[in-house]
Order: sequence, then structure tokens, then C-alpha cells
Amino acid sequence: MALTFSTALSGLRANSEALGVTGNNIANANTTAYKAKSLNFADVFHDSLNAKLNGAGLAVQIGGGVQSAGTTTNFTQGSLDESGSTLNAGIRGNGYFVVSSKNGDTAYTRAGDLTLDRDGHLVNSTGDLVQGYQANNGAIPPGAPLNSLQVPLGQFASPVVTSKASFHMNLSSTDAVNAEFHAPVEVYDSLGVAHTMDLIYTKTGDGAYTVKATLDGNAAQVSIDGGAAAATGNLTFDSNGQLTAPNTLAIVPDQTKLAGATLPSLDIALYQLNEDGTKGQSLLTNYNATSAVAATEQNGFASGTLAGLSFSPKGDGVLIAVYSNGQTRTVGQVAIATFNSQEGLSRLGDNLYGQTVASGAPSIGAAGTGGRGEIIGGVLEQSNVDIANEFTDLIVAQRGFQANSRVITTINQTLQDVIQII
Repeated sequence: MALTFSTALSGLRANSEALGVTGNNIANANTTAYKAKSLNFADVFHDSLNAKLNGAGLAVQIGGGVQSAGTTTNFTQGSLDESGSTLNAGIRGNGYFVVSSKNGDTAYTRAGDLTLDRDGHLVNSTGDLVQGYQANNGAIPPGAPLNSLQVPLGQFASPVVTSKASFHMNLSSTDAVNAEFHAPVEVYDSLGVAHTMDLIYTKTGDGAYTVKATLDGNAAQVSIDGGAAAATGNLTFDSNGQLTAPNTLAIVPDQTKLAGATLPSLDIALYQLNEDGTKGQSLLTNYNATSAVAATEQNGFASGTLAGLSFSPKGDGVLIAVYSNGQTRTVGQVAIATFNSQEGLSRLGDNLYGQTVASGAPSIGAAGTGGRGEIIGGVLEQSNVDIANEFTDLIVAQRGFQANSRVITTINQTLQDVIQII
């Protein structure tokens, strides 16, 4: 009878633990990147080595109940939902973010609710430092060591001097001789100061024009096909409205008018380039249409301050700084760790996992390489808990608990009957 009591008690204990596991899953149904767990049971036979044999030589074994054999984690991918923060990130596929606590302990997590601390370090919600490969001058050097990623807060993006510009434009073939058309564009000097460069086209005849330039109203010189700079240059168009000459055009500003800055000659693109690098269709045309500039481009920038951060759309975990002047710069690359046995990882709380002997050592590298998943920016991986399944498991565990309690009630009644025999 005593053994029977212990058997039923083991059932109560095991089903109570199952209720605990299921309850924990339900409690974490909205926890970022939480992975659902299930409890596995194993039967108990205390007399396996001393089993009685019946006449047929078969063992007569009476079970001793049930015990918890361990928990199994469901590592299936959780859904990646938009989070509203460009610093949030989710892993699509295999792997874990690598984080380091303030005391140097390393842990691993699927939760990508990342932010910046006051020093510009990329951290998770508990303040652990996210590990990766720090960029140097906007590029990640080959063989860069694993380190805590840090954003250079307060750093300015240097200005970029304009060295080339292009105009997609038409000069009307119906304009009268001596008609002028202005094509202005904003350019930047070495200090990041913006200037207005104006190209002035004057019709001199059918398909023939001169071009001169000013910078903030000050005369600039024009160089045609690499020749000596002069006040004006000549352009010619064929009967199809296509530019035939020159091949190159450069504007040379007056350096004495730049208040100590420099702005060397600016190349004006006159033709599109074919895939093989040869000259293609002209960007300037002479059609029977209104003179107009359809689009302008130039490659200069003013200085800029940090305006935001985002992850590369390539999924490689590269963190990009976006500056107020439109420039971008690589800050670093978040690392991903994979393990031979995910089941061997220990749960540390705070959405963290720890390495164990059972998990094996981590293999750490860039996202999207070596079987590692991609890092998707602006999203968070959701819990993979299925509430419907959990409620079903609750019912099963509750019925198991109820059935074992009924066994104890039956044993109690049987003992009372035995006592009444006396």
C-alpha cells in the first residue's frame, strides 16, 4: 500500500510540474523571442534489477510511478513583427545575438529589443553590451575582433566637396537666337558651405549654343574637352536634337571668392554611360519642347550630425549611421552565435541563454554566413507560444492530476476497509 501511495504521489508531482511549465509558457506568451517548453515524463521501476520471474521466465515488474525526465524547448521561428524602432532587430533563421554583461559574463539571446546607452554602446533591454565587429573609418576591417559595438555619438560627418554634377535637360529648338536659359544647381565647397552654380546657355543659331557659368553670381570659367579655361564654351546639336560636341565640360570657380575654402573644377556630365563605359545618349537635348531641367545631381555634401541608425536591408547585421546631410556610414556589424545543440543551452532569465557542456562551444560570425540566420532591422521576434495548445495541455495536466488524486482517495478507502475487517 505504501508503494501505491508513492506511485500516486509521483503522478501528482509530475502533473503539477507540467502545470507549472504550461503556466510559464502562457505567462510568456507576449515575451520577446520566448521559446515554448514542454515537460517530458519517464516511468519509474525501482525493482528492475530484482524483478520476479513468472513460470514463463518473464519479469514481473510493478511500476513505481512517474518522474520528470526533462524539458524540451520548441525552437521554431517566432513571427517577426514591426516594432517602430530602427534599432530593434530579429533573427530570421538559426542563431543568437551575443551579449556581454557589465562584469564580463557572456550570454546569448534571440531578443533584439536593442537601444543605445549614454555612452553610445548598443545594449539589450537589461543593459548587456551587444557584441560584434566595430567599423574603422566606415569600413569593417578583415579579421576584426569581437567587441562591444559603440556608436560615435556627437561625431560630425565631414563635408564632401562637389566634384561633378549632371543635368537632365532640354534646350528648346524653337527659342529665338540670343535666348538664354539658366540651369542652377547647389554645390558644396571644402568647408561644407553651399553655393549656387548657374550654367547659362545662350542660343547662337540652329543647334548651336554657348555656355557660361557663375558661382553665387561671380563669374566662373569653362573648360571644353580638357582645354584651357575660358569665359564661355560652345555646344552643338545634330538634326535629331542630340548633343554632338563637346565630349567633356568642366566649370572652374574663382577660388578667391570662397572665403578660404576650396572648390576645384566641377565636371559636368554631358552623356549617359553605356554598360561598357562608352559614351551613350546625351543628357542635354535640343527638341521642340519647352526649355527645362528635368533632374539635377551632384556629389557634394555639407557637414552633418547623427540623425538616426538602421540595420542594412541585406540582412547581414551591419549597423548604419544616417547623418543629417544624407550621408551614411557603417558603424559595425552585429555578430551571430550558433551551437551544435540548442537543447543544451541553459536559461538564465531576462531572455538570455548560457553555454553549457551539453550545448558545446559557440560558433560566432557574421549573419547570413555559415548557416547563421539573417538579421532583420525594425522588427522583433515574437513568442512562439500557441495559446490554444497550451490551454489543451492545461486540461490534460489537470485531468492527470485529478486522476492521481482519485487513486489516493481509492487507496485511502481500501485502507479503511482493511481496518474495518478487524
